[in-house]
Amino acid sequence: MIATHEDPSADLGESAVKASPNREERNSDGELRAQRDLEAVRSIAAPLAAEHGLELVAVEWSSARGSQILRVTIDRPDTDDDGDADASPGGTDPTAVAVDGVTLEDCVRLSRELSATLDVEDVVSVRYTLEVSSPGLDRPLRSARDFRRQRGRLAKVKLRQPASDGQRVLRGRLLEVGDASFTMDVDGNVHDVQLEDVDEAKLVFELNQKKQAPRRRKSKGSRR
Repeated sequence: MIATHEDPSADLGESAVKASPNREERNSDGELRAQRDLEAVRSIAAPLAAEHGLELVAVEWSSARGSQILRVTIDRPDTDDDGDADASPGGTDPTAVAVDGVTLEDCVRLSRELSATLDVEDVVSVRYTLEVSSPGLDRPLRSARDFRRQRGRLAKVKLRQPASDGQRVLRGRLLEVGDASFTMDVDGNVHDVQLEDVDEAKLVFELNQKKQAPRRRKSKGSRR
């Protein structure tokens, strides 16, 4: 589910009227400015999402055909760590189609409200297109809470260093999740993984997405 809004009024930045700095200074200033913009957008988007019973998952920059895209990802929060939704999909239209609890109506509504607020607050320093969407079926997993709410589901985890059996990419079902680590069943073997060892992780799409609790077998930990 995606809703977009283009902002044609953002400031092009001081570099348009001042002498251009060297490349290293320009890159450093650009990175700092981009991070400040993201933090400002997060502080605005999170409470707006909460007003509609939604949760802000991520705010990030991406680019497409030379254009800057401000991507805002929302989800519907759970009431507990088992991943059970605390309410039916949002929106007033009973025919609205939902993906993981977020409807197109949710995305459109938040996109309109957020874009209007960003225009007023003027916190983004470059031209951009706002994109509000749900995490999708192959959503990324970034925090312990992300892993916890997806227990029992199939995930693909890329490690910063090999596990004890030499694997750097684990594909299996998520089991227990703590604050700093989690376990997953990979072909019948249970791996203990430290969150700090995870380079990238995301859910793997399954046609019948039913959370399961595989029987535990031999345990293997990630190599420190």
